[in-house]
Amino acid sequence: MQVTPQVLVRHIVDQYKELPENKRLLIAVAGPPGSGKSTLAYPLTDALNALILHHPPANPSHLEEPASNLVAESSDQQGQGDEVAIAVGLDGWHHTRAELDAFPDPVEAHYRRGAAFTFDLASYQAFLSQLRVPLTPESPAAIPFPTFDHALKDPAISPHPILPRHRIIVIEGLYTMLDEPGWRETAEMMDVRIWVDVDENVARKRLVERNFAAGLVDTREKCEARVDASDMKNGEHVRSRLVQPSYIFPSIEGQPSTSETFRLTA
Repeated sequence: MQVTPQVLVRHIVDQYKELPENKRLLIAVAGPPGSGKSTLAYPLTDALNALILHHPPANPSHLEEPASNLVAESSDQQGQGDEVAIAVGLDGWHHTRAELDAFPDPVEAHYRRGAAFTFDLASYQAFLSQLRVPLTPESPAAIPFPTFDHALKDPAISPHPILPRHRIIVIEGLYTMLDEPGWRETAEMMDVRIWVDVDENVARKRLVERNFAAGLVDTREKCEARVDASDMKNGEHVRSRLVQPSYIFPSIEGQPSTSETFRLTA
C-alpha cells in the first residue's frame, strides 16, 4: 500500500510508544549513492521529534555538517535538550586514511574508499550492540559515535553523543541494509528498514554534479570515471545484496524527498 511520509512518521511513533521504557527503536535508512538518504533521514528525525514532543525539537538534526564546524554542547546544554530521536551517519565508520595505508593494497583501498571493505564494521557492530543494551539507572551517561569530518577527510567523534533520552536512533548509510556476513547481522538489529530507491541514471547525474562541484577532480570526464568506478559500483553491490526493507521510498528527479511516498512492503 502507499504511505505518505507523514503516515510513516506516525507509524514509527506508534511503534515507539509500544516499546518498553528501557528499549530503543533503531531505524535504518539505506539507498544507493545519490539516492537522497541524508535528505530523508534528517528531516525524518526532526519530524519524529516534533510529533512526539508536540513542538519543534530544541536541537534539530545536523545535516552532514563537518564535525569541526559543530560546537559541542556543554553538559548543561545537553540537559536542556528534549529530543527523543537522533540521526547518525554510517560515514563516521570509514576507516581513516592512515588505516587505509596499512591495507594489503593501499592504492586500491584509497581509490575505492566508500566500498564496504573500507568501513570499520567491527566498531559499527559494537556501537549498535551498545544501543541494544536495555537502559537502566546505571547506563552510560553518553554513548559516543564518530561522524565524518570533511575538512579532515577522516572520522572524528561527534560532539552530539547518544544520550539516555535518545530512544529513537535513525542511522543512514549505504550499507545499513547490506546482506553480507557481518553487515547482515547489523541490518537485522534494526526495527525499521527504509530503502531509498532511485533510477541509476538520475543517481549518476546527481553524483557527477555533486563531486565535480566539490572539486574532487579537475575535469568532468575524470569525475564521471570516478563515479562509475566507485559510487555506481557500490550502488550495484548493495542493490544485489539487500536485506528486506520495511518501506521503499522512490526518489524521483526534480521532486524533493519529503514530498514523495513510501511503499509498505511488509
